[in-house]
Amino acid sequence: MKKNIILVLSSIILGILFTFFILNKENIYAKEEYTVYAFQVGAYSTYDKAYQNTNETSAIIINENNLYKIYCAIYKDIDLVNKMLLYYHNKNINVYLKQIKVPANFYHALEKYEELLKKVTDNNNYEQINQSILNLYLESIGA
Repeated sequence: MKKNIILVLSSIILGILFTFFILNKENIYAKEEYTVYAFQVGAYSTYDKAYQNTNETSAIIINENNLYKIYCAIYKDIDLVNKMLLYYHNKNINVYLKQIKVPANFYHALEKYEELLKKVTDNNNYEQINQSILNLYLESIGA
């Protein structure tokens, strides 16, 4: 009887230890993602239609759920998001603000670009930094 209790208790302890180890192992491989704001200016059924409808503002085309979506900006800082909403409004560009998930490497690099954008007063510099952010996003998602 005493041996059975020891056997049951040791089995439970081993089960708990293996479960803990396996769950921690999965977390190592889990992809860390963060939420940011994407400025979408259109969604089209084909790449050609999306490409034809990009305007003079820097933009990228992303295939999401069989739609080609045009993003003209991606930011995480809400103050910068509000500033850029006004910027696009003044340029008569209608944007749809949506939240998207991005990889950790892009999210952390975005912080540095946003610090630069907060200091920019010239629209040409803004466009260059914004295009760099969009290109970095493309690289981070493997597009």
